[in-house]
Amino acid sequence: MPIKIRKDHLRNLKADAVVNPSDHFLSGLNAIDRQIHSEAGPALDLECGKVYYLNSGSAVITDSYGLGNYRYIIHICGPDYVNGNNGEEKVLKSCFEEVLKLAKANQIASLVIPMYDSGTFGFPKGKAIRIASDTISEYLTDYDMDVILLVDSRDFLDSRSGLYKEISTYLNKLKPQREEKTKAESKDKKKEKNASHAQQAIHSFGPEYEEEEEKSVPLLFDEELSYTAADAELSQTESYPEASDLPSFEPDESFSECLIRMIDEKEMEDPQVYKSANIDRKHFNHIKNTKNYRPKKETAVALAIGMKLDMKETDALLEKAGFLLSKSSKFDLIIRYCIEHSIYDIFRINEILFAEDQKTLGC
Repeated sequence: MPIKIRKDHLRNLKADAVVNPSDHFLSGLNAIDRQIHSEAGPALDLECGKVYYLNSGSAVITDSYGLGNYRYIIHICGPDYVNGNNGEEKVLKSCFEEVLKLAKANQIASLVIPMYDSGTFGFPKGKAIRIASDTISEYLTDYDMDVILLVDSRDFLDSRSGLYKEISTYLNKLKPQREEKTKAESKDKKKEKNASHAQQAIHSFGPEYEEEEEKSVPLLFDEELSYTAADAELSQTESYPEASDLPSFEPDESFSECLIRMIDEKEMEDPQVYKSANIDRKHFNHIKNTKNYRPKKETAVALAIGMKLDMKETDALLEKAGFLLSKSSKFDLIIRYCIEHSIYDIFRINEILFAEDQKTLGC
């Protein structure tokens, strides 16, 4: 755990194993298969020749040979995609199940799965990624492993058009408001800069012209806050009109203490939370056991998704980390939309965040 989507090249990554989408004869003649065989060298060709024939939906593991960033190569033979009505999804799911069995048997803790072409079989990338993430996430409920789904572009949601279109429409409707707010914030910053220059000019004339300096207010945390002054004002005026609407908290309750209490209130077990939040067990335990832990915004949001918090609860949890969800950030708007529409499948949310060039949730 967790599952990540990355736009990168095989050479730039390092893991225990890489999955190679090949054909029945492990020929090394197509796309990624050819690239892997070329870099691994002739010794791989010889070992693959001993396999002779690999059934659709099956997998076989070999040494990585000259492919130095990996210890093993797991070769799969996917379905020949026709129209999706001939058992293609079942065969592809079987491929990933066999990969995971081999990974467990060989104590593989990290895995890279290229999804560039969904193999050489014409399987739609969006569907293939959905099948991969569903199969792997189900398996990882009992087994810890880091998995990277490798893509060559952010345009892969061919089978996710329903939700993706809904969110795209939602974002486009709010785009003029976001742009107007950005312009206003830019003007405010320019005014602040000019005022600062004017203040410096006054100071240059001597102490008799100095005005009383404004007292500085220390930040709650050392890390940079992730929202603007305009967003802070927005959260105070528009989110919840009455403070009594917010869940009550002890004034000294830390983020980790708030998290522990919310998990108890939801009557959830820790593994349910960190697996649903796409966070590995060690990181989760570190968060829980460190009283003054300061999470990244994506981590805090992931935990809210993992606990299936509503919007009010999410805002309360984020507040403990010094964050809020504004109405001027694309990331924040996507998260708001998903929570308000009870969409808590973190891999589905991450697909959309990744496609929109936003940071994804979890580790």
